[in-house]
Amino acid sequence: MVDGGGMLQAIEGMAAQLLEGDRIGAAAGAGLPEPAAVVIAGMGGSAMSGELLRALVMADAPVPVTRVRGFGIPTWAGPGTLVVCSSYSGDTAETLACAEQARRQGAALLCIGMGGRLEELAAEWGAPFARVPGGLPPRAALGYLFGTMAGAFAACGLARSGIAAECADGVRAVDRAQAEDLGRRLAGTVPLVYGAGPLAAVAYRWKTQLNENAKMHAFSHAFPELDHNEIEGWDGAPDGMFAAVLLRDGGEGLDVARLMDVTAELIGGDAAFVEQVHGRGDTPAARAFSMVAHGDWVSYHAALARGVDPSPVERIDALKRRLAGG
Repeated sequence: MVDGGGMLQAIEGMAAQLLEGDRIGAAAGAGLPEPAAVVIAGMGGSAMSGELLRALVMADAPVPVTRVRGFGIPTWAGPGTLVVCSSYSGDTAETLACAEQARRQGAALLCIGMGGRLEELAAEWGAPFARVPGGLPPRAALGYLFGTMAGAFAACGLARSGIAAECADGVRAVDRAQAEDLGRRLAGTVPLVYGAGPLAAVAYRWKTQLNENAKMHAFSHAFPELDHNEIEGWDGAPDGMFAAVLLRDGGEGLDVARLMDVTAELIGGDAAFVEQVHGRGDTPAARAFSMVAHGDWVSYHAALARGVDPSPVERIDALKRRLAGG
């Protein structure tokens, strides 16, 4: 069996993770006052939870919600701002730097992870720390991290309650046979994954899962912006190299839906194939996470088709060793 790291079980557990994370986050966020602005800091798999939650709530959030992926937060993020630091390991250098800067600038903090230095700092500063179960690659702990953030946001008035449960419903609705078929077909291509609105963040999740699980190049872009630039790249696409995956919600505005339909027609002759994946569920959150889970299964089966173990990330580990002087 190629899956020596248990990625199958991790993906199967996403719905349960979401519900458990929601409980953890509600407890951690209960004492937080509603802020005037929110900054979400994280890297890699730990950042994806904030990316997806922001995409789902930003249209209705009562305050601005932004995110950073790097070593610093904005200088305006001081008193009245909530800085959410998400690091599954608790030892991500960039996220620790953001937490320390937030502390210096007087911002409120919410820290999420399984322990590490981030938990130590939170205890030292008296900041809430939402501890999630450990033992997984960060990208496989998305349900815990997203559910925790969603629960905390609901507890302090930044989002409505029940988002994580809706997402869990979407995860359960995935057609795994369709995902397996698509993963096998994508394995010999360079996938370009496209989405509109919140599904642009989902498309990015597909890209990173294909990178890390299947060890293959993949890229993502967003409608309508891609129709002002990337669509021209298809005119010079080598035969059979690139495949297009369009993530469809069914609730897109008529203008965006028309753009997506016409784009699929225009690039169809240049792509190895064009696949449209439709979300399942009764709410935007459910449909979004049905496509998150669909993409995770696609990346898993692409990995198996390529004969690689989806769990190890040897290049990332080697980079960390080199940077640490090892």
